[in-house]
Amino acid sequence: MARPPKAAPAPVLPSSPAAALAAYGRVEPKLLELGPEDLVTVYVEVPRAVSSVLSALPHLRELRDEIVRDLPNHPIEMLDELEDYALAAWYADLLYSTPASELDAKKLTDDAGTLREGLLVAAEALAYRNLLDKQRVADIRKGKGHVDLASDLIALAELFRGSWDKVRAKTAVEDEELERAADLGVRLLAALAAKPGKGSSAAPKITDASDRRARAISLVAKAY
Repeated sequence: MARPPKAAPAPVLPSSPAAALAAYGRVEPKLLELGPEDLVTVYVEVPRAVSSVLSALPHLRELRDEIVRDLPNHPIEMLDELEDYALAAWYADLLYSTPASELDAKKLTDDAGTLREGLLVAAEALAYRNLLDKQRVADIRKGKGHVDLASDLIALAELFRGSWDKVRAKTAVEDEELERAADLGVRLLAALAAKPGKGSSAAPKITDASDRRARAISLVAKAY
């Protein structure tokens, strides 16, 4: 009997869009230093490329000492900062690929507030019965402001997903709401980051989305 094909490994993607935003803020000075000769043409699907880099990182880190020993001229900080580079590329691609019509911060904020409250009420009921972590739910409830609103949606989606097998039959929350929460949180973060003074201190200094994306993926290519 023929063996069944092996399942493809699950893609490794940023665990938190908020972390990707923070990584972009750390990396942007390096992006600004890149000259035209440093830029590559982006032919790859950036999320797929980022997934490949993040998947390889644990193995590359195991080889760090050997790289330092055998390749003394190799800039080891490129390996040390590779995760930040990959997350920054993912974030830059998000801003590039999200239509401007979906970066309406006011509309996104209105939608996010309603969804956050509905998910929080459901999470609090489950936490009361010890089906979700009470402290995590309480911490999310403390969130204030637009950036916290976006991060709260992402955190709620992750919280429910982490215990989904246990709670799905005990809540009115549906899969589609969790997908929408994660997506809406990401888009709201993107909208806030793209608009200086609108709730994010980490608004990109590189204002052209195409240039920002090209620089970010070029930095990954240079390091990887």
